[in-house]
Amino acid sequence: MINYKDSDKYKTGIKMMEEKYEQSVIDSVDKGLYEFSPELADLVVSHGMAEVWGEKTSSIALKDKEMLIAATLIGQGGCDEEFEGHIYNSLNVGNSKQQVKDLLILLTLYVGVPKVLEKLPYVMKAFKKFDEDKINK
Repeated sequence: MINYKDSDKYKTGIKMMEEKYEQSVIDSVDKGLYEFSPELADLVVSHGMAEVWGEKTSSIALKDKEMLIAATLIGQGGCDEEFEGHIYNSLNVGNSKQQVKDLLILLTLYVGVPKVLEKLPYVMKAFKKFDEDKINK
């Protein structure tokens, strides 16, 4: 069995995750997902984080990537927990609540009011969690 955790790309992907994710999210991939399927965890960490988020899209700032992903998830629909996590991460890497709100307003024009409003509870949960985490730090 291959130990993907020894690869430079896996280590780079984990370091990138540490820049924007809470430890519980990192653990869910690095421990939980890895235990379930090392190959799938490697795909997420080495390819998704190190290669795509890092190497292949290095000209896009992290805070912009978070907003782009949030916009994509609204347009796509579903993936509510993933969406909530990206809103939280967006705040965590320097976007403001107002920027998130402005994104929602902009997207009503392109994906429609219902798709945007469907995500509002998850935005509000992410805002609340972000505020609570700031207080507890």
